[in-house]
Amino acid sequence: MIAAKIVAAFLVLCAAPAAASEFRIDPVHSQVFFSASHDGYTNPMGRMHVKSGTFRFDDADWSSAQVDATIDVASLDMGDAPWNRKLLSAYFDVSNHPTARFVSTRVEKTGDRRGVVHGNLTLLGRTRPVDLQVTFNRAAVNGYTLQYIAGFSADAAFKRSAFGMTRETKSVGDDVTVHLEIEGSRGAASDPPPADAGSADQPGTH
Repeated sequence: MIAAKIVAAFLVLCAAPAAASEFRIDPVHSQVFFSASHDGYTNPMGRMHVKSGTFRFDDADWSSAQVDATIDVASLDMGDAPWNRKLLSAYFDVSNHPTARFVSTRVEKTGDRRGVVHGNLTLLGRTRPVDLQVTFNRAAVNGYTLQYIAGFSADAAFKRSAFGMTRETKSVGDDVTVHLEIEGSRGAASDPPPADAGSADQPGTH
């Protein structure tokens, strides 16, 4: 079985290169971390899950890249159940706005593996421009799933008041920083990877 997977991965790697294609965001290996000041003492960090989404990417042409991701606001976790409940109700109004969404408008490459994803974030029913500073980490065929995987890290910053979240801005900072880890798989396992795909991952469980 393992030998068959290795042979199949080799055949995929030898296939003809493909242009930018669509990746499905993996909600297990993708997370959103956010942080804001607590009265100047600390900068507590929470996280949310990516509910669903897709991105298009071709390392040879970053200008063709696109992103559309939906964040599960209800998945918010600050490490404390009572504080989670207060944030979800008083700050995020999760009963009326259970998700947030980011949609790119254009992508520009700024370095060998770095770029900026310009886009719009919709939160609490308001849409505002937000830029993601992105690092392209790796793209390769996974030796276990035989799917072509691409992964990125990204950072962003914005003011929560821009989205109407103005509660307790003196004690809870208005400036929010966001860090994202995003991983996606492309189409069917038999889809050919780009020419620079590199060697397949060793077989594993992830």
